[in-house]
Amino acid sequence: MPELFDYLERSVTGSMMTEKDFLMKILIPNIRKVVDEFGIQFDLAVPISSDNDMADRLFEAAIEFISITGLYCESTNRVIAFERDEIREGMAAYQNAGIFGEDEDRHQIKPRKPEDGNLPWCHLGNGIAVDSEEIAMALVEGYAGIPQVRSVTIPVLDNVQGRPVLGGTPFELYSVIESVATARKALNNAGRPGLPILNLNPAATTAGGAIAGCYPSTGSRVSDGWLIDYTAEMKIDKGNLNKLAFVKYMGGNVGSTDLAILGGYAGGAPGTALLNAAYQILGGVFMNCNYHLSGPVEMNFGCTSTRAALWVYSMVGRAISRNTNFCVLANQYAVSGPGTKTYFYEAAAELLAVVTSGYAGFESCHPAKGVLKNGITPTEPQFNARLAHSIANSGLSSEQACEICIRLLETYEQDVKSLSPVTQGRTYPELYDLKTRKRSEAYSRLVDEVVEVLVQLGVPFE
Repeated sequence: MPELFDYLERSVTGSMMTEKDFLMKILIPNIRKVVDEFGIQFDLAVPISSDNDMADRLFEAAIEFISITGLYCESTNRVIAFERDEIREGMAAYQNAGIFGEDEDRHQIKPRKPEDGNLPWCHLGNGIAVDSEEIAMALVEGYAGIPQVRSVTIPVLDNVQGRPVLGGTPFELYSVIESVATARKALNNAGRPGLPILNLNPAATTAGGAIAGCYPSTGSRVSDGWLIDYTAEMKIDKGNLNKLAFVKYMGGNVGSTDLAILGGYAGGAPGTALLNAAYQILGGVFMNCNYHLSGPVEMNFGCTSTRAALWVYSMVGRAISRNTNFCVLANQYAVSGPGTKTYFYEAAAELLAVVTSGYAGFESCHPAKGVLKNGITPTEPQFNARLAHSIANSGLSSEQACEICIRLLETYEQDVKSLSPVTQGRTYPELYDLKTRKRSEAYSRLVDEVVEVLVQLGVPFE
């Protein structure tokens, strides 16, 4: 069975072609061919699938797709090829779930199956840009105080001493180092110094920046998670290969990650499900990673809460969890921002799909598509964690989750599609007192009202 070095060698010796030829002559035709051959079909009326037969076909389809398509290295214009037997042997031999954190906060992520009563891993927070260390500290301290938290995503400092951060410059290095150091200080303040950071460092846009962020006293630790990105679609570059080689050499936890574009090269939901499954299998076979962060992002809305995206979550989660021991965390995005009711409805629909279909865990749903500066508070991750554990404890089936999800979609679907003002969010300073770290009474009332509505809709909420 090939090792990482064998695959890295293929990135410089594989078949050469232009990126355009790979996308137009290899990728797109193969997606269409394999989807048709394996009968992968999306039913708009069933946003959360419980079809085990189709899930197993999707798993086989993804293996076939990888074997005839490969992975394109943008930096060398070469195709990294994978044989069918290599893929099957790699997934069959996979036993590499990560152990994260230190001391009392050291835990191993564990795979789950559909309708699994085991609690999902709660990876809380988002890598959203903030404009001050004070807000970054408040956020990370807030995440650390959530009882269900197993790991955190830290925010990005978008400036260094008032200067904008530019990738590939010393300002990037300063932002990376300061972002991690600030998060470490916040975790210490919260009495949770051992909590792992699983988003590597969101301020790092280059391999050099990521590596600079592992300074021994304050930086990323071996027991943290190190995200290595695929790019849309079925591509990787030398920067991510360099990060991969570095993290593997030092014995760190590799987390492969993708955001397949629903409505892009893959077309609709069936093709996007095929890509998502392929990325996850490649995470196990190619990177032999310790976890994978994955989600289907709707091209037109920048979210993962539409009917098609929810179906992709459920179908891919079922396919991978039924056929492997691979640990995947769902990467979720809402159109709606903090302080809106629709955010919580979107997040609830996504968690119903994710938890019941067998994902090992999830990253708390990004508010406002992850692009609103200071656009997150501890309330949203807290809600995600509480609801995810409630769903797992309830014994809810995928069929029951689908029925509830349809009712939820009726509450937010049109607002999301129309980008209604109802979905516009507010920022941390507008919803929290920065000095006391307390949530506003108005936001607390809104959360209470949301929970009441969710319970009425049948959402299990402890």
